[in-house]
Amino acid sequence: MKIKDIANLAGVSVATVSRVINNSSNVKEETKNKVLEIINKYGYEPDFSAKSLRKRSSNLFGLVMRRNHITENDSYTHPFLNGIMEYFFHNNLKLILDSHEKKDCINHYKKLIKSNLVSGFFITDLEDNDERVEYLNSIKFPYIVIGRNNKNNFIFVDSDNELGGYLGIKHLSELGSKNILFISGNLGPAVTYQRLNGVLNAKKDFNVNVDIVYGDFSRKSGYNIIKKINLKDYDGIFCSSDLMAYGVYDYMNEINYYLPLIGFDDLPSSKILNISSINQNIYKIGYNAAKMLYSLSLNKEVKNIIIPVDISIRESTLKFKK
Repeated sequence: MKIKDIANLAGVSVATVSRVINNSSNVKEETKNKVLEIINKYGYEPDFSAKSLRKRSSNLFGLVMRRNHITENDSYTHPFLNGIMEYFFHNNLKLILDSHEKKDCINHYKKLIKSNLVSGFFITDLEDNDERVEYLNSIKFPYIVIGRNNKNNFIFVDSDNELGGYLGIKHLSELGSKNILFISGNLGPAVTYQRLNGVLNAKKDFNVNVDIVYGDFSRKSGYNIIKKINLKDYDGIFCSSDLMAYGVYDYMNEINYYLPLIGFDDLPSSKILNISSINQNIYKIGYNAAKMLYSLSLNKEVKNIIIPVDISIRESTLKFKK
């Protein structure tokens, strides 16, 4: 259904319907209610790409994260936001940071879009069949995804997670590790499968044994998992996040028993704790995402970007080098 169909059903002009959608005060209350009733009845969603083309762009963009994902311990968020804000600062753009419950995710996006506050979204915590992607595609609203999934029917910026998983096992193998524990993130997020694929490919290439357990990317889960493990069964540990590696590190300090340890993210604390980590250049991801989203909101052509990763080798593995 198009806006002219709504206008025909309501017996008004397209311009009147547009004013109602934009919450203009220059519409009679009776007419406004009639138009809104028809919009709600037929589930009409405006074509925001056309609207953006006419209005060009506001200077406001949205990042809506799941509730409790923005915490003082979620260190990934900080360098990511720093990258966004660096680009926004130099281009006179602003960021709206908000949160939602998973159960009302789409309604949350609908409210923000209908408020006309934002010109585009950053999508994080991507899942394989993400309802946010399907919804924003259906209304042609600008957004950039941080990550990839099994569809990739969107514009994205991502680090090479599969290579990162591969490099972690490769480094432990080079140290002589043969029985490795990989603490993966939880199933659901696409990044979990990407890093796991890299680990499994390296397992074959370097002929090592890799046991896999699943955490939730948090420091607490890393600690709780390793506490139940017999460390003497392994000669190397690779975690799918730095936070989980910190939890492992906490426990090894408690029992004064150490194995080669690698994290993933290369957060600032990894340098302080001297923990080797896969560096996915989070700041660059944020900066490029901001640049891409702004271009997309102006209806410019935007191409996907994959940020290269490398490994930052520190004392947590160097001291085991033969």
